[in-house]
Amino acid sequence: MPRTTVRDGLCLLSAYLEELEAVELKKFKLYLGPATETRKGRIPWGRMETAGPLEMAQLLVAHCGAREAWLLALSIFDRINRKDLWERGQREDLARGTPRGDPCSLGSQLACSLEVFPGAPRKDPQETYKDYVRRKFRLMEDRNARLGECVNLSHRYTRLLLVKEHSNPMWAQQKLLDMGQVHARTVDHQASFIQMETLFEPDEERPEPPRTVVLQGAAGMGKSMLAHKVMLDWADGRLFQDRFDYLFYINCREMNQSASERSAQDLISSCWPEPSVPLQELVRVPERLLLIIDGFDELKTSFHDPQGPWCLCWEEKRPTELLLSSLIRKKLLPELSLLITTRPRALEKLHRLLEHPRHVEILGFSEAERKEYFYKYFHNVEQAGHVFNFVRDNEPLFTLCFVPLVCWVVCTCLKQQLEDGGLLRQTSRTTTAVYMLYLLSLMQPKPGSPTLQPPPNQRGLCSLAADGLWNQKILFEEQDLRKHGLDGADVSSFLNMNIFQKDINCEKFYSFIHLSFQEFFAAMYYILDGGESSSSPDQSLMRLLTEYGFSERSFLALTVRFLFGLLNEDTTSYLEKRLCWRVSPHIKVELLDWIQSKAQSEGSTLQRGALEFLSCLYEIQDQHFIQQALSHFQVVVVSNIVTTMEHMVSSFCVKNCRSLLVLHLSGAAYSADKEHGERWTSGPRTLLTHSPERSVLPDAYSQQLATALSTNPNLTELALYRNALGNRGVKLLCQGLRHPNCKLQNLRLKRCLVSSSACQDLTAALMANKNLMRMDLSSNDLGLPGMQLLCEGLRHPKCRLQMVQLRKCQLEAGACQEMASVLSTNRHLLELDLTGNALEDLGLRLLCDGLRHPVCRLQILWLFGMDLNKVTHRRLAALRITKPYLDIGC
Repeated sequence: MPRTTVRDGLCLLSAYLEELEAVELKKFKLYLGPATETRKGRIPWGRMETAGPLEMAQLLVAHCGAREAWLLALSIFDRINRKDLWERGQREDLARGTPRGDPCSLGSQLACSLEVFPGAPRKDPQETYKDYVRRKFRLMEDRNARLGECVNLSHRYTRLLLVKEHSNPMWAQQKLLDMGQVHARTVDHQASFIQMETLFEPDEERPEPPRTVVLQGAAGMGKSMLAHKVMLDWADGRLFQDRFDYLFYINCREMNQSASERSAQDLISSCWPEPSVPLQELVRVPERLLLIIDGFDELKTSFHDPQGPWCLCWEEKRPTELLLSSLIRKKLLPELSLLITTRPRALEKLHRLLEHPRHVEILGFSEAERKEYFYKYFHNVEQAGHVFNFVRDNEPLFTLCFVPLVCWVVCTCLKQQLEDGGLLRQTSRTTTAVYMLYLLSLMQPKPGSPTLQPPPNQRGLCSLAADGLWNQKILFEEQDLRKHGLDGADVSSFLNMNIFQKDINCEKFYSFIHLSFQEFFAAMYYILDGGESSSSPDQSLMRLLTEYGFSERSFLALTVRFLFGLLNEDTTSYLEKRLCWRVSPHIKVELLDWIQSKAQSEGSTLQRGALEFLSCLYEIQDQHFIQQALSHFQVVVVSNIVTTMEHMVSSFCVKNCRSLLVLHLSGAAYSADKEHGERWTSGPRTLLTHSPERSVLPDAYSQQLATALSTNPNLTELALYRNALGNRGVKLLCQGLRHPNCKLQNLRLKRCLVSSSACQDLTAALMANKNLMRMDLSSNDLGLPGMQLLCEGLRHPKCRLQMVQLRKCQLEAGACQEMASVLSTNRHLLELDLTGNALEDLGLRLLCDGLRHPVCRLQILWLFGMDLNKVTHRRLAALRITKPYLDIGC
């Protein structure tokens, strides 16, 4: 085989292997071992195990030859589910050399030229530059990266939604208002999407390719990362190969620091990796050059309207603002193409400099892309799925995850939380805490910034948000900003600018990135010291709480939830120590007074709006405060609990309620009323269908309920309806039931995914707890094995149960023999419900033997829903005569 083919084959194979993630490369090696066995012996695993992509390509080419190694690699790509590599590889032709669409990546090219053929000629300038671009943009640092920590941009980057038209007011408002998956669908249904690959392609409106593309996006929307990805994809041969020969990246923040005069020649030279710059080669065809200007809005004011003669010559030196402005206005190198990223606030100034640019807005992540981002951040697939479902359960959090920066904040927090003991441990990152971290990220947008950059008038920003909330306003005019002492340029990190058409003119409006972020700032208005004394809005905290009234339907619900969350000790510390925003010391006292008056008006019963109120308490994560707040309630009834997070919120709060007498926690209705553990749906809050074992609630839920049983001797009734405890959950709950402090009398576990193996733990609880008098295990799959274990406890001398409900527990005739033995030994049992079980006539005959026993004191027996013959009915009639105090319903 010619030397060039070997070299090209090695380069090509190495470039493809570099696209594999670590887990995929390991799979590649595992499949490769047996595949090479029939050739010149098997490649030793010891050499493959530690080999990177380049070394792996060298081993394979040396073992099989370039052509055969390439075909073998393609077959393995297909087997490890990298169809994209397999399909792209089918179009490659080793005989023509490394294709332009997939040049060798950094490292593999150097190896090809230096290691395989030391005497190889020097690469052409374009390849030299592409190597440099790959080296510069391949790796990225997270905002919280420590020394040496970096992430492969291609492995982390997730496609953003790009749309090439301006929003209309109706759609813009809908996007701001919608929550959760409804919000995701609204974003997905926006028209005129455009792909990154077609940014410079003509369309129906533009028969000629655009020379300038403006990428607009709010703070944290991923503009810079997209610009970096454009550079990397071009260098890797995936983007603009037939359109541009060279791409140059200009960071506007760095341009601000430049005080000296420079020429266009200097500007391009600063992007070149070597001292010797082939300038004639670079500008030989200027229409094949693309200049990426990242962060136009960050340029100093002098850049927007520079004074002085334009720079018209390639070598002519001018102040940096004049040079850049000359390039943007196309006074210099007019054939040059531009890709400019900016926040919306600078659009008007930019518009004055450009002629017919293509305008593209970055909308962030769709629901599918949010999920993809989570799976890319967490390399463990099961962990990624667990975290994504957890976030999707949290509607406000999932909504704001359309912003890439929020996705990163959420993933970073939850990763640390997993490492510290799990997502749903007793103290978790609340929604408010994540919003606060997002706020801090906006104030320190780039790594290395020495100090935070809070808005000049934070009180004005908070009062604007609150005023808008009371007036149902989410789009603000400039006069609204002025009313609250704000300037659009000063708060561009927090407010997004929208330009809408009205009649024959355009109007400019400002909005928070989402209504939930406006509600977050509105809550801050009420907790900051002196906030209510501001000129506007004229609404007191008590007015806010009265209007809210525990109602999840209130337009103030999320604001009040954030208000509680902002009083969390850690969040307050962020506000006071890092932002110097002082929190009023009187807010907690006012909240407790309001809760007490609410409890008195509701007769010490928390039922209406219970879940919403508990969600507020959960946000504060202050056990002492929660104990004080719930000390005024003796009965808590929480209904229609849908998500795992809502279950956790409920259990976390009630474990801190020491005065509670009665606790009812009811899940939402099962889909199609099925009995086999499918999860339920209710409106926008949807859970997936899993097997019963995978559907159970986390251990922390049952542990917190067990804590309530062991620490609150006043609790006499616990009813869990449609709570997916599972056997593990029942085991943990029974630890609380066996505790000496537990004085529970009534336990209901209806439709809680309890199976036969959990009955052993229930039996132990019956033997230990003399206070328990009523137990409902209806609609659980106990069967005969479960009944045998349960009856062991019912026969125990210490068991004091008076009522047992076993409706629809998959019991058959054999279970009646076990129950008959209980009836003949247990003098305390007064009521038994066996409705909905297939006991048949044989089972009833066995049961009647126990009912006739002199020890039996049963007074009520429920047998509805059974197909019994005449003989059995006569037997039951005779039993009524023998025991007239026994009421039999059938």
